[in-house]
Amino acid sequence: MKTIKRYSVIFTALALFMLAGCEKDFDKINTNPNAPTEASTAALLSQAIRDLAYNDFDVWYSARQSDLACQHFSQRNYTSEDRYSFRVNVTDGFFRNNYLYLNNLQQIINLNTDPATKDKYAVLYGSNTMQIAVAEIMKSWGLQLLTDYFGDIPYKQALQLEKYPQPAYDPQKDVYDGLISTLDKAAADLTVLNDEGASGFTSGDLLYNGDLSQWIKFANSLRLRLALRASNVDASYLAIAQDAIADGVFESNDDNARCEFSTSGAPNEAPWYNGFFVSGRNDFSFCQRFIETLKGNSYLNWTNPFEGIQDPRYPVLTLNAGYTKFGVPYGMSDGQTQSWWSTSGSSKRISLYNTANPLTSPNFPSTFLDYPTVCFMVSEIEGWDADWFRNGIVASLEQWGAEDNGYVDAVMAKFADATTEQKKEMVITQKYIHLVKQSAEAWAEYRRTGYPKSLVKPGEVTYVKDDGTEIVFTPVPGSESGADIVARFKYPSSEYTLNETNVKAAVVRMGEDSHAQRVWWDGGGKQ
Repeated sequence: MKTIKRYSVIFTALALFMLAGCEKDFDKINTNPNAPTEASTAALLSQAIRDLAYNDFDVWYSARQSDLACQHFSQRNYTSEDRYSFRVNVTDGFFRNNYLYLNNLQQIINLNTDPATKDKYAVLYGSNTMQIAVAEIMKSWGLQLLTDYFGDIPYKQALQLEKYPQPAYDPQKDVYDGLISTLDKAAADLTVLNDEGASGFTSGDLLYNGDLSQWIKFANSLRLRLALRASNVDASYLAIAQDAIADGVFESNDDNARCEFSTSGAPNEAPWYNGFFVSGRNDFSFCQRFIETLKGNSYLNWTNPFEGIQDPRYPVLTLNAGYTKFGVPYGMSDGQTQSWWSTSGSSKRISLYNTANPLTSPNFPSTFLDYPTVCFMVSEIEGWDADWFRNGIVASLEQWGAEDNGYVDAVMAKFADATTEQKKEMVITQKYIHLVKQSAEAWAEYRRTGYPKSLVKPGEVTYVKDDGTEIVFTPVPGSESGADIVARFKYPSSEYTLNETNVKAAVVRMGEDSHAQRVWWDGGGKQ
């Protein structure tokens, strides 16, 4: 120990001497020659796509938020989140980290805009316009996710930390209008480049491997989604949706915007595989009413629009070909859920703790937007068009690897005899079924349309025990959502510390910071 101290003194003195004698070379001496000094935009793109695909679809940011809100899933343990007592640290992390992921995309834009760097980056990675457009498309996806969760969010001043360390919140309508305009420009810019034979990113593009024609379709399909959602409160957005369709949206499952995962082991394994089998979070199972929808059954006071038709996605999602297993009733207390699980028997329960299940396999992809969803949207725009509805179901079965076995014809026969409102219910319910593990979209579509009707609302009976006892879905006190399911997530507690003035201004503008406060495209106000 004494020897170490002696040499420490010598080295310290030597360092001070060198610093005093070589002050003019300070920067050179303190620069690591092996560390990169400039960012690769290809690497920034792949990191951003992977971060969004991994974290926003995992067992925390997705499973403990929108997966529960849309009632695709219930928890086997710790069910307070099913009853809207969402963990503050999860909501805080979701808000904060998504902006961090988007910052990589903003850096691509900055490097291709700055006169000091843009020429070099065009030589290294392709057209400045191409790089900016691709980054803007992915950034738009992430910003829509955030605004649909919370409502008003930092937008115009976001991702400019040095200039705006406390960014202002923009009204959701302004965010939507900005994203629609950005996507319109990105698609137009890429169309010009694609027509000229230009290429996209030659590396780092985890979605389309540099195929600009598919990035164009992705931009137009996102614009369609934004416009359709906004049309819920302002019908003039339908014209924008129609323009997006005319400009060219997804045409098959080959166009799907999804990040592929492959095998176990970071960074190649899918997020739910990691959550279940690496982190050991076997907390989730399918919600009872969702499973009854797939089985073709009605339940309590809800009539299944596909009553009597067994969905071929059921055996794919449950590994149960006999249509005999049950989902977990939604919104029960911890004790009630544990009692249900322990008394139901393994022959009746659906367990997702199985790598043969696609959802928990190491290669399950994260989907940002896909062709079946586009089909259902176009069907709606075209007045609940039957052909587009059929296309959506067929594409969904294909994507899930499910056998038709007459299912599509049976559904279309019901559709042919349905009223306009019944057709709406059938299209949106099919979209909801398809959107398993795209839960943010399933939750948003319920808020926009009120379908499917299978979702249990506060104050309704969620389960009837064998002895006839009724269990009523009751949110945790202080986490109530009013007369319907959770309408939005509360702003992160960290914003009240770090950006208090601006978040409070957003709350005043929206109405209140609660689960009962509807976002702009849901009509605003308290439900």
